[in-house]
Amino acid sequence: MVSSLLGSVIAVISNILTIIFSFTSLFGGTIQLSTENPIKLVDPDNCNMAFVAFSDTHLRDTAFQPHLFANGLADIDNAETPFDALLIAGDVSEMGDAPSYEVTWEAIDNSEIGKKAVMLATGNHDIRLAYESQTKLLMDKTSEYLGIEIDKPYYSYEVKGYKFIVMGSDTWKFEKAGISQEQLDFIDSELEDADGKPAFVVCHQPLENTHGLPEVWKNGGLGPDSEAVKEVLMKHKNVFYLNGHLHDGVYEKSLEIFDAENGVYSINLPAYGKENDYGKYLQNGLGVYVELYDDSVVFTARDFARGVNLEGYTYTFDIK
Repeated sequence: MVSSLLGSVIAVISNILTIIFSFTSLFGGTIQLSTENPIKLVDPDNCNMAFVAFSDTHLRDTAFQPHLFANGLADIDNAETPFDALLIAGDVSEMGDAPSYEVTWEAIDNSEIGKKAVMLATGNHDIRLAYESQTKLLMDKTSEYLGIEIDKPYYSYEVKGYKFIVMGSDTWKFEKAGISQEQLDFIDSELEDADGKPAFVVCHQPLENTHGLPEVWKNGGLGPDSEAVKEVLMKHKNVFYLNGHLHDGVYEKSLEIFDAENGVYSINLPAYGKENDYGKYLQNGLGVYVELYDDSVVFTARDFARGVNLEGYTYTFDIK
C-alpha cells in the first residue's frame, strides 16, 4: 500500500518535471554536438580495450532527453578508434516504464556502439515503482544485448578479458540499495576470478561517506550494506568501483582512493540526463571514457552531448 502510494506521488512529480524539460527544449533550443574534436585514445595501437560509462541518463519520451542521449551515442560513434562497450550505471530511465525504455533501445539500436557490449545497471528510478517487473524489464534487455541469461539484478560480463561486475538492489528500496550476502559472495568470487587484472564493479549508489557524502546529500549513499561491499572490494587489487546517483558533476571529489598501494578506487560518474548540482562542470551530457593498457588504466571525463573533453580531468592509474 505504501509502495503504491509512493509510486503515485512519484509519477505525478515526474510528469511535472517532464513538462518542464519539454518547455526547456522548446524554448531553449537543442544542444548541438560538435564533431570537430572527436575522441582520441592516448595510444590506440596499444590499447587493449576501451569503453564509455554514463550514469543517470533519466530517459523519458520527451523532446529533450532523447536528443541529448542521441548526441552522446553519435559522439561515441564518431571516435577515431571504435569503443568496445557502453555502460550505463543506473537510472537509465526516469520512470522505469516501457515507453521510456523504447526510446532508449531505439537510440542504442541505431548506433554503432549498440552493436558492441551494452551493460546496464538498475538505479532507484528504474525499479522503485514495481520492483520485480521493472528489474526484469531492464535485465531482459541487458541479456539480449550481451547474449547471456541474467535472472538476478546483478551479473558479470567480460569484454576482451576484462571483467565488469554489475550490481543491483536485491530488494525494493526508494533511494538506496539492498545487497544480499549472496550478491556479496558473487562479487567476491568474480573479483577473485579476475586474478588481479583491472576489474570494474558497477553500482548506481555510491558507498557511504564518499564523493562528498553526506554533505552533498544526507541520504544519498548505498545504505547499511555499504561497509560490507567495501570490505569485499578491499580484498582485491586493481578494482574500480563506478557509481552514479549523486548528480555531482565532475570535480575533485569525483575520485576516491581507497587503497593506492593495491589500486582500489571509486569513481563517481556525473549525471548525463540532468544538470549536475556540484563541481566544476555542471552541465548535462557528461560521462567518462576508459582506456586499458598493459600497465595502466586511463579515465577521461567528457561532455559527450557537445563533443569536448573536460579539461583537467584525465586520471591515469598504474596497474599494481
